[in-house]
Amino acid sequence: MIIKHILQEHALEWVKNHDHKASWHNDFKKWKKHLLLAEKYWPWVKKFYRGKDKWLGAFEDDKLYGVYWYTIVEKEMYDGFLIADPNKPGVGLKLGRELIKITKGQWEKNWTMCSKEYLKFNNRLGFVGTQHANLTPSDEVYLLWR
Repeated sequence: MIIKHILQEHALEWVKNHDHKASWHNDFKKWKKHLLLAEKYWPWVKKFYRGKDKWLGAFEDDKLYGVYWYTIVEKEMYDGFLIADPNKPGVGLKLGRELIKITKGQWEKNWTMCSKEYLKFNNRLGFVGTQHANLTPSDEVYLLWR
C-alpha cells in the first residue's frame, strides 16, 4: 500500500462516494467545526480550524482505500477525519502510522479527538493522553495527544 498526499477535492470526492457508519463522516466542513466547539474546554485547539488542510490517501493498484486529514500549526499537529474502506482491513492503521513518518520533525505535540469507541484505535497509534468533555449534550469527546 502506498501512502501519499492528495488534494482535498480528491479526498472529499472519495468520501462522498462511500457509505459511512457515522453521519459526521459525510460533511468535512461540519466535522471540522468541532475544533471551534472544543474551544470552551481546550482553547488552544481553535488554531487548528484555520490551519492549512493537508490530506493523505492510501492507494493500492492506483485505487484509493482511505483518506486522512491533518494540519500543522506552531509546531503542533492536529489530525482526524480518518476514513478507510471497511473491506480493506488495516488501512486506517497504515495511514495513522505513515502520518507520523511523513511529518517527522514538523511538530512537537500531536492532538486528536475521538468518541469513546475509537479510544483503543488511537492508543494503537501512540496517543497516550486523554481528557474528555461533552461538546454537545449527546457528544462525549475525548482529547488525546502524543
